[in-house]
Amino acid sequence: MIITEISNKPISIIKNSTISDAIKMLLNTKISRLIVNDGGKHIGIITEKDIGLFLFSETTKRGLEEIPITDIMNPIEFVKQDITPEDAAKIMIERKVSSLAIGEKQEVKAIITKSDLVRYFAEKPSEKSKVVDFMTHDYEYTHTAAPLYKVVRKMLEKKISRIIVKNQQEEPVGVISFRDLFRISIELGSEDDFSGTNFDNVRRGFLSTEGFGDISLARDVMSKGLITIKFNEDLVEACNVLLENNVSGLVVLDGNNSIAGIISKSDVAKALSS
Repeated sequence: MIITEISNKPISIIKNSTISDAIKMLLNTKISRLIVNDGGKHIGIITEKDIGLFLFSETTKRGLEEIPITDIMNPIEFVKQDITPEDAAKIMIERKVSSLAIGEKQEVKAIITKSDLVRYFAEKPSEKSKVVDFMTHDYEYTHTAAPLYKVVRKMLEKKISRIIVKNQQEEPVGVISFRDLFRISIELGSEDDFSGTNFDNVRRGFLSTEGFGDISLARDVMSKGLITIKFNEDLVEACNVLLENNVSGLVVLDGNNSIAGIISKSDVAKALSS
């Protein structure tokens, strides 16, 4: 099989759009990347992770609706259309990207993502692999009462896109991902939200000690509950759960129902490449 058989048409956003526009489109379409279109030419790509890393480490006072997507877009990674999904997985890992484009310079005909690789892995006949064989055993966590800016700081320092939230009894009660942070950025990040206040230094639309990152807590933002899978389940089953819930990672439980780690789409790509 070649990657054109599992690829999809890209969804694009026009060049003069703002980060606010991009976040809204990502949330509405439930995808994690957009191709930047300039008069029919595809000039870059912007991903959920790109936005997250920029928003939560940037020090500008500009609002979301003032920052053009061209400030943070990245080059498009092209590959030949006749490579296999296994080759695509290897390339993604080597280049540290989550998608590849099929086409020519400035013309993306199709795109393949880690989600496509997960779907391919789930459907192709293969030797049985267990979640425990490919999961990431380490995981990061925070607590429900942690200020949001501290949560974001840890996510940036650890270079992770999700963090488990525990209550005061050290019980896991939820997860925070970039997508959750985007939602609160849109809800609280407009200029009107701070009208009539004395917050001269508020960075509208950003999570920081100067903005609402100091007054919002982890429990205000987290997605409640955990989507889990047992460590001894087939990796194919993990793929199905990832796809059914449209998430990029699952919490892995051990034999005592304690958290043993995380299995993500990146881990599935590594399994496919091996």
